[in-house]
Amino acid sequence: MLVAVHGADDKRVEAGHAAKGPAYSCPGCKAPVTLAKGRIRRPYFGHRPGAACSYAALETWEHQQAKEDFATAYRARGLMCDVEIEVLSIDGDRRADVLLHAPDDAYRVALEVQNSPLDYTALEVRTTAYLNARVPVIWVPILIRKRLGDVQRIAGTNIYYISHFSAAPWQLWIHDLQGGLWYYDPVARGVWRGVLDDCMLYRNPTTWFADGDEHSAGGHWYSSERWSSLFLEGPFDLSQLRVKRVKRALRKRRAYHLPAGIGADFILADEPRDYAMPARIGRTKADGPGDFHYYRAEHRVDNQWVSASLEASVLPDTIRTFE
Repeated sequence: MLVAVHGADDKRVEAGHAAKGPAYSCPGCKAPVTLAKGRIRRPYFGHRPGAACSYAALETWEHQQAKEDFATAYRARGLMCDVEIEVLSIDGDRRADVLLHAPDDAYRVALEVQNSPLDYTALEVRTTAYLNARVPVIWVPILIRKRLGDVQRIAGTNIYYISHFSAAPWQLWIHDLQGGLWYYDPVARGVWRGVLDDCMLYRNPTTWFADGDEHSAGGHWYSSERWSSLFLEGPFDLSQLRVKRVKRALRKRRAYHLPAGIGADFILADEPRDYAMPARIGRTKADGPGDFHYYRAEHRVDNQWVSASLEASVLPDTIRTFE
């Protein structure tokens, strides 16, 4: 964990700013914790072996780095930000990974950095707890590059296309709630705007004879239940992120519900609030007889959808500017 308390007044201190020597305690269970701070590993506070506190749960370095980077970027703008802090709601305490404060503390927004699997019930409960505390929450998945598969870039843009992406159910839930995804990239140390679309597969036609008759099947497109198509735009520096609040109505799906209330989402500085990524999977009619259609990645240019020119690529390791 990145935060501990010390002294008679339980003053909060972050591991990166803590000095070795003083006695530190867990803000949850109040048990003694040890500051681990060296030249190689990122500073953190650790419980003693056998601790049953929820704060003692192990986190990946990507998770810890994300929390530090978001806090650093926000504070660099002169704004308040808390890390690993409890948000009281009528459903009990909800510990936010990062809690952003608007100018003059007009409102607060929680960031939940997520990498491990969560079921739909946990997502609904946690989001509802924040809403009941009047704290909108933005879910931020961590981008694991090795899980992306083959990456292609739409020529002339900073949009990348993964045709067969295995999106975890919890990511699909977040995408449905927020209308998209903001991935934290631990390599570029920035964020990607992500949009999931259908992955369309073609079932080839087949024919066979049975019981003296000829039968046929296939010859049509269908949406894959396993794969999604992922478009990634970026990467963007964390300093470009701004927060907007949005009002969401209750939405019911077959497998889950999306809570109603005042939520939040990211936008980029100087970007229209209604911006939508100009990429999609489009259906196009073939030039020939019949009603056959095919699906392809498309890109919007001058308010026209055109076939995207794709080139093999890899995601950049640093934030860069595209012409």
